[in-house]
Amino acid sequence: MDKITVGAFGASFENVMLPMGMMLNHVIIQGTTGVITTDPFHIQLSSLGTIEAHVSEQSLAAFLEKQAPGGMRDVSISAQNGRISLNATIKMMLFDIKAEAVCTLRIIDGKQLFIILRSVEMAGVGAKSLAEQQIEKINPVLDVSDLPLTIVLRDVKIEGGEVILYGTASPKT
Repeated sequence: MDKITVGAFGASFENVMLPMGMMLNHVIIQGTTGVITTDPFHIQLSSLGTIEAHVSEQSLAAFLEKQAPGGMRDVSISAQNGRISLNATIKMMLFDIKAEAVCTLRIIDGKQLFIILRSVEMAGVGAKSLAEQQIEKINPVLDVSDLPLTIVLRDVKIEGGEVILYGTASPKT
């Protein structure tokens, strides 16, 4: 069994498609002090690594359009100043209705990311309870439990046209 001691490591990944259909545009994983065993292959870290994942407005809009129930289309997103502004067309009975919503994101138990609806207007009328029912069907928008690393989400920022997730990462044992 060969062992390699590593003082620090880093990996950068682009356009990572998660099993639930969300595209992470850029992921950075970093850590310090580890031992890699070659046969069988295993990574042992002396401390947790960090993970930073970026999701662009375009990737988030594409994900929401695929996941959205009930005829939502033409989704556009603006991710600025801690809030996500969403514009979409929703088919209700025979009519296409323009909808505008303002949302934030919340991490639950370090494992799941939920959309939190702050306000919504459809055809100039508040329709928060209707929109909340639709959001319940797609929440959580991210669950890291099924990923190949043990990840604990610590923080989420919405700024500069993207959502940035921060957390800790380690190999699954």
